[in-house]
Amino acid sequence: MIVRRAAEDDLQPLAVLFDEYRQFYGASSNLELSYSFLKQRFDNKESVFFIHIKDDVFTGFVILYLGFSSVACSTYYILDDVYVRPACRRRGSAKQLIDTAILFARHENALRITLETQKSNYQSHQLYEKMGFVKDDEFQTYHFFLR
Repeated sequence: MIVRRAAEDDLQPLAVLFDEYRQFYGASSNLELSYSFLKQRFDNKESVFFIHIKDDVFTGFVILYLGFSSVACSTYYILDDVYVRPACRRRGSAKQLIDTAILFARHENALRITLETQKSNYQSHQLYEKMGFVKDDEFQTYHFFLR
């Protein structure tokens, strides 16, 4: 099992996995949309993709989106997407992916990695806290939905 940064040639097989991820969260399957979204993020250098590979098959991914802190005048990364195929879970793949994201963010001299997860996703909460992520009890999140 290896984790590496995705290259442009990886976007098509990554899109298949990304489409599975979207379906996992209730979206309809749309491989063309999934590919287009990833390609645009890649081409515009808005995201960094790391892929988990076992026996030449993509089994998981993590996506980091670049953010900016006005107060610290620094960059940070938003870990918005992490996914491991159900058959490959509970084997350390998610931890490997997140460890790689942390190493990358450190190398880039980022301020932090921020993530959000569903309140009911207790398994992920345990993993994140075990890895050193700290739950934010100071700030409340609000959304203004435009569509």
